[in-house]
Amino acid sequence: MVRLLHTADIHLGAKFTTLGEKGREQREQVRATFKKLVSLARDEKVDILLIAGDLFDSNLVAQKDIQLVKEQFDLLAKDNIHVCIIPGTHDCFDQDSIYRKVDFQTLCPNVIVFTGEGWLIKAFPRLNLTVHGRPNISNRSYESPLEGLHPLTSSRFHVAMAHGSLDIGSVDRDDHVFTIEQLRSSGMNYIALGHWHRAYPCLEKGVTAWYSGSPELISLDQKEPGQCLLVTILDSGDTTVERRQVGCRRYDEVTIDFSSINDLSELKSRISQGADLNLVRRVTLKGARVDDMDREELTTELQHLFFHLKIDDLSYPRLSEGQYEGRLIIANFVQLMKDYIEKCQDQLERKNAEEALQLGLALLEGRRVL
Repeated sequence: MVRLLHTADIHLGAKFTTLGEKGREQREQVRATFKKLVSLARDEKVDILLIAGDLFDSNLVAQKDIQLVKEQFDLLAKDNIHVCIIPGTHDCFDQDSIYRKVDFQTLCPNVIVFTGEGWLIKAFPRLNLTVHGRPNISNRSYESPLEGLHPLTSSRFHVAMAHGSLDIGSVDRDDHVFTIEQLRSSGMNYIALGHWHRAYPCLEKGVTAWYSGSPELISLDQKEPGQCLLVTILDSGDTTVERRQVGCRRYDEVTIDFSSINDLSELKSRISQGADLNLVRRVTLKGARVDDMDREELTTELQHLFFHLKIDDLSYPRLSEGQYEGRLIIANFVQLMKDYIEKCQDQLERKNAEEALQLGLALLEGRRVL
């Protein structure tokens, strides 16, 4: 049998500007998780580590990240573990590619980088396996990364690596899109995919194809800690896939409507529920609030409970009954706007309507508006 460890979208060097001062810490966590992934490959005694694109966040790579990669690949070499890499969208094989600047195959003899155009292959006779790799030569393309994929040698087992988006009807057409039919007709025992940051199986008619997801938190659509995939191709040709967690950060979103909140203390409790020092949380506040609230002060007070906390305030001051009694124009305006806000389905539309209510009140009451 053949044992593989499939990963992708590691994004060494990512800046994480949305995390503010925590960006540097998360950048170091990505490096630490990469080391953990390599340790897992050695512990599991895999034959090959597959990196299906975006090992680096860009083609402008810091020397310390190049050195880190070399050191880790050298550790794999000690256990006779090969590494197969394809350039992705962030580290594509264009004229400025990191893979033109640094010859990883010379630095690390156990490494194969698939560079060039079209499908390239590497045969592993001892494993009776051929790995097919297709590099991305640009960060955007209308061409499918699976176009023309089929077994190119007489090896018993065939594995492919590609970096792009499965056509699910809602992806940009220039995002290296491929189809289910191309998976079906590939003739591969396994297809290691990259580009999506969450693990996702594309199991269709006997072809086992997976997105491994990022091993560590890269983008704010990763609701669980990052992972990689331990892939076993049995002598029968059947393929099994096991998820293995290697990342520590995760992300979630919480929406709080003030209709269910009685005071500021209860609001803090709701925001803090399930707090974790490895959690990136985004909170959205909406509806009519009771107490005066300063979003920045609230964030500062609760930030220590999370790795990173962001609060979006779409709420507005609650208007008491009879507050504008005898002031017919203002009362009618407030009621009309409240009714409109309750019917808003789109978040941006609701936010604009809530701001319009506050602006309208200020103008009708003769207050100065900046």
